[in-house]
Amino acid sequence: MNHSPRLSIFAIITLLLSSQMLIAAETAVPAITPNEDKTTEEQKAVIINPADTTASGKAEHSFKQANVCEGMAEGEYLGTDICADCHQDKLQTMQASPHGQSSDSRTPFSQKGCETCHGPGILHFDNEGNCIISMTGRFGESVEQRNNVCLGCHKGGDRLHWLSSTHEAEDLVCVSCHSIHKPNDVIERTSQTEVCYQCHKDIRSQTLRSFSHPIRDNKVICSDCHNPHGSSGPSSLKQYSINENCYSCHAEKRGPFLWEHNPATDDCTLCHRVHGSNHPALLNKQGPQLCQQCHATQSASGGRTHISNLYDFGDSHTARARFTVGMNCVNCHSKVHGSNHPSGAALQR
Repeated sequence: MNHSPRLSIFAIITLLLSSQMLIAAETAVPAITPNEDKTTEEQKAVIINPADTTASGKAEHSFKQANVCEGMAEGEYLGTDICADCHQDKLQTMQASPHGQSSDSRTPFSQKGCETCHGPGILHFDNEGNCIISMTGRFGESVEQRNNVCLGCHKGGDRLHWLSSTHEAEDLVCVSCHSIHKPNDVIERTSQTEVCYQCHKDIRSQTLRSFSHPIRDNKVICSDCHNPHGSSGPSSLKQYSINENCYSCHAEKRGPFLWEHNPATDDCTLCHRVHGSNHPALLNKQGPQLCQQCHATQSASGGRTHISNLYDFGDSHTARARFTVGMNCVNCHSKVHGSNHPSGAALQR
């Protein structure tokens, strides 16, 4: 069969165009099968091992912000004269204190001066007054790091029990109470109680009662009885027991006595409120209510009753009782702490 050349060319062009259109359509909308792998890699969840105790920020792939003050405990020491250019006021205070005596080999100023406690000053100098060991924790210093600066020298004597003390357990730092840059430290008798009252406000209120130790007159201060750095006794007392602490001033109450009063030899606070009371002699209660906490019903020999009723001041007739003139047991039993008289079994003489 004969075909014209034009029809042959037209058929070839038609076949070519249709094949190109099919290829373009397949390229624009590719077919995706369910089992086809994705080109992007999926992110997998991080598996945390419960046995891993690595601290946050210390892990191998952890990310943390750069700390410009890191390494401030190391570096070049500049000397006290450089510190004096900006801190002349503190330098004058130090030179008037025991810490600033360079002739004493035990003091900071006999070693590196200010930098003995605050660390080398090169980073502090390069960072415009930042990045130096601050006792207030300004640059992220821990409580332990700040206290170790002081405990490097002050680790004996009264500081022996610091690591088991109440103040240490409360994360107090030395500068919470002390400041070596001020002339009047907490060791001054005239200002010590105000430092303690910043936290112990309940004790302040007790000293303002009608009867108290002469704490407000600074004749008795907190450190006369307590060791704020810790002790082996209760309530950070300087002695091993409450009574031993009281006997350091009230030695006449120690004894030994021929006739002892058990509460007095056991614990002074059973009858007395040491910081302040609204009753005379710092008593917990007024007599005879205080005595009748233990002696609720007393009977004399031969069947004669002696204070057999509880005196709560509700009966007006009790004011005429011959055993309670003035409503106080100590009118007759005056030797309440103990007696050495052969006939003093009832603590009357």
